[in-house]
Amino acid sequence: MSMRSASEDEPEAVSSKPSYQHATRDAITIEIVYSVVTGAVIAALLFFLVASPAFLWRLSGKWNEITMGAAMAVSAAGFLYRVASLLTRLKKTTKGSCSGKQ
Repeated sequence: MSMRSASEDEPEAVSSKPSYQHATRDAITIEIVYSVVTGAVIAALLFFLVASPAFLWRLSGKWNEITMGAAMAVSAAGFLYRVASLLTRLKKTTKGSCSGKQ
């Protein structure tokens, strides 16, 4: 019977330190989640800001619909703008940082 150490059983590719690609992938995932979460917060704030007259003054039927529609449109636009701007910045950043490393 031969005694083998634990290091002989593990493949050489497995390392305790994360690789550059793994770290980059994690950073991208965090940035995507950050953009979606902050976009949702901005959308909620914009919705309540635009819809606040309907909540405060109990507007009539037609004005309530117009106000709520505007609130939904503005909040959706705010969400899309936030996510798109952060992901565009991320694309420029990762493109520049990955060009020197291969």
